[in-house]
Amino acid sequence: MKTGNIFQRKYLLTAALVLTLMLVLSLPLILTSCGTGGAKVIMKNLSFDPVEVTIKKGETVTWTNEDKRSRQVMSGAPPVMTDDFMSPVLQSGESWSFTFNEPGDYPYHDMRIPNQLARIVVEE
Repeated sequence: MKTGNIFQRKYLLTAALVLTLMLVLSLPLILTSCGTGGAKVIMKNLSFDPVEVTIKKGETVTWTNEDKRSRQVMSGAPPVMTDDFMSPVLQSGESWSFTFNEPGDYPYHDMRIPNQLARIVVEE
C-alpha cells in the first residue's frame, strides 16, 4: 500500500508541476489579450451602443452584433465615405475588432443602415 501512495503522490506532484508550468508559459499571452484599454461597441436594436467612444492611439475597438439581422461597420458618414476601416458582414453573435494607430476623429456608419452613425475619437 505504501508503494501505491508513493506513485500517487509522484503523479499528483507531476500534474501540479505541469499545470503550473503551463500557466507560467501562457501568462504573457493572457496579459497581451487582456490589453490595457480599448472599447466595446454593441450593435443592437438597429443602433450602436455607445454612439461615441474615446480611446488612446494603439487601442482596439471591438464591435459585437447582438441584432438578429446582419450588420457591417464602415468608416465615414454618408455621403462622405472613407477607407479607414470596414468590417466583414457580421451575423448575429459575431464580433470584429480594429486597432486605431493614428489619432483623429473617425465617424462611421452601418453599411446596411446608412443613417445609423457613430464616432470613434482617438487621442494621442
